[in-house]
Amino acid sequence: MGLRSRLRTALHGIISREGTSSVGNAAAPDPRAGGPASPDLAGWTDLGPVGTLAEGRPVTRARPDGGSVVVFLHTGQTYAIDNACTHEDGPVGEGEVRGTCVRCPYHDWEFDFTTGDCRTDPERPLATWSVAIDDGRIRLGPQLRSGTPHRGGDHNDGMETIVQ
Repeated sequence: MGLRSRLRTALHGIISREGTSSVGNAAAPDPRAGGPASPDLAGWTDLGPVGTLAEGRPVTRARPDGGSVVVFLHTGQTYAIDNACTHEDGPVGEGEVRGTCVRCPYHDWEFDFTTGDCRTDPERPLATWSVAIDDGRIRLGPQLRSGTPHRGGDHNDGMETIVQ
């Protein structure tokens, strides 16, 4: 077993063990610390079991405010961004993932899910939230960054609009 495989196995064990806590998108307690229903996460929203997360496969969940969030697992860290593309509100969580980039399936706008930055239009970031793994559950915490309220703009889908 190579070093990468051993690290992957070790990180997977840390994330999937009951009674552990791991936080992404924010400064966090040691992943080996904490325990069931960590007091540091009081008031955070339960998004379901950690078993639904897998490297490279985004998971979309409802937010308490009526919107939705996409949760990503990347190299042992969890990240949460808004599910509404800042171009035309497309479902980012249904997009293709490459590295730390997710591409909206509607018009190919690209976002870095670790920061919320939009690679297609840098002035159109997505909102990000604190997200944690605690007691085998995914928990959504406070918003870390507001996304832009602006929508519309050029498409990046290779199609040309003809105006007559």
